[in-house]
Amino acid sequence: MTKRFYIAKDIDLLEFKAINEWGHPRHNHHFYELTFVMDGKGQHLLNESTVDYKKGDIFFLAPKDEHEFIIHEPTTFGIIKFTEQFFMENASLSKNTYWLKNLQSIVFHSNVIAKSVIEIESDRKQLFGLYCLIRDELLNKISYGHRVIVELFGALLIILSRNLKTSTHGIPNERLSEKGRVDDVLSYIRQNVLQRDMVKVSTIASVFHLSPNYVGIFIKKHLGISLQKYIQQTKIKMAESLLKQSNLHVNEIAEKLGFTDAAHFNKIFRKYVGVVPSKFK
Repeated sequence: MTKRFYIAKDIDLLEFKAINEWGHPRHNHHFYELTFVMDGKGQHLLNESTVDYKKGDIFFLAPKDEHEFIIHEPTTFGIIKFTEQFFMENASLSKNTYWLKNLQSIVFHSNVIAKSVIEIESDRKQLFGLYCLIRDELLNKISYGHRVIVELFGALLIILSRNLKTSTHGIPNERLSEKGRVDDVLSYIRQNVLQRDMVKVSTIASVFHLSPNYVGIFIKKHLGISLQKYIQQTKIKMAESLLKQSNLHVNEIAEKLGFTDAAHFNKIFRKYVGVVPSKFK
């Protein structure tokens, strides 16, 4: 049986050397993962495919992917683990739009061909350099470290995004969306929940080539709740993180998350969490 791994942080990093065995059973995650091969050789088993790996390769895994490594030569792996929440929080606090725009390339990436994500050779050095900078910031934990990590990872995200776009160029959308359609729709909603027009039934139907009449049925079938309720739940999860990790006032959070006013926000928040936002904070 495939094992599922979890992380407690929105972004984390692990670096280790595997001599004879990778040390983890075949598994998937509830988070996204970038695996940097610092040295060594072997094979990467990703979903139903097997590819050789070598020094300088980078593999991207979404929550739906299952994988493991077979070690042929001692290998040093550098792994960045991150959640959608990491991007959602920073996108909501920033005027920059690159977070959400580039995240879509990653969220909707499907490992049709299980191979290293690097398609533009000149990007390899940059991606490994950014990995090292992020690793050092996470380890040192000095002033403004989180802000630095956000900016460094933003740069890494953009470079990764253009390589993923290149790797999927020419592959029919139907093929890319076959696997994990449900996860893709829900991820799309989570990433665009702050933009009302983007999560309209008509927009979702257009993006995923579904009938507008079927979108609500599709969500209800797989989640057991309505589209509107799922959007509310997503906003409340974002609100919880903002209340814990930012200095924003309740009315500012209510405005950012698109609630009518603070009173409406208080009512919905209490409905799902059991207490009003000020008590939760």
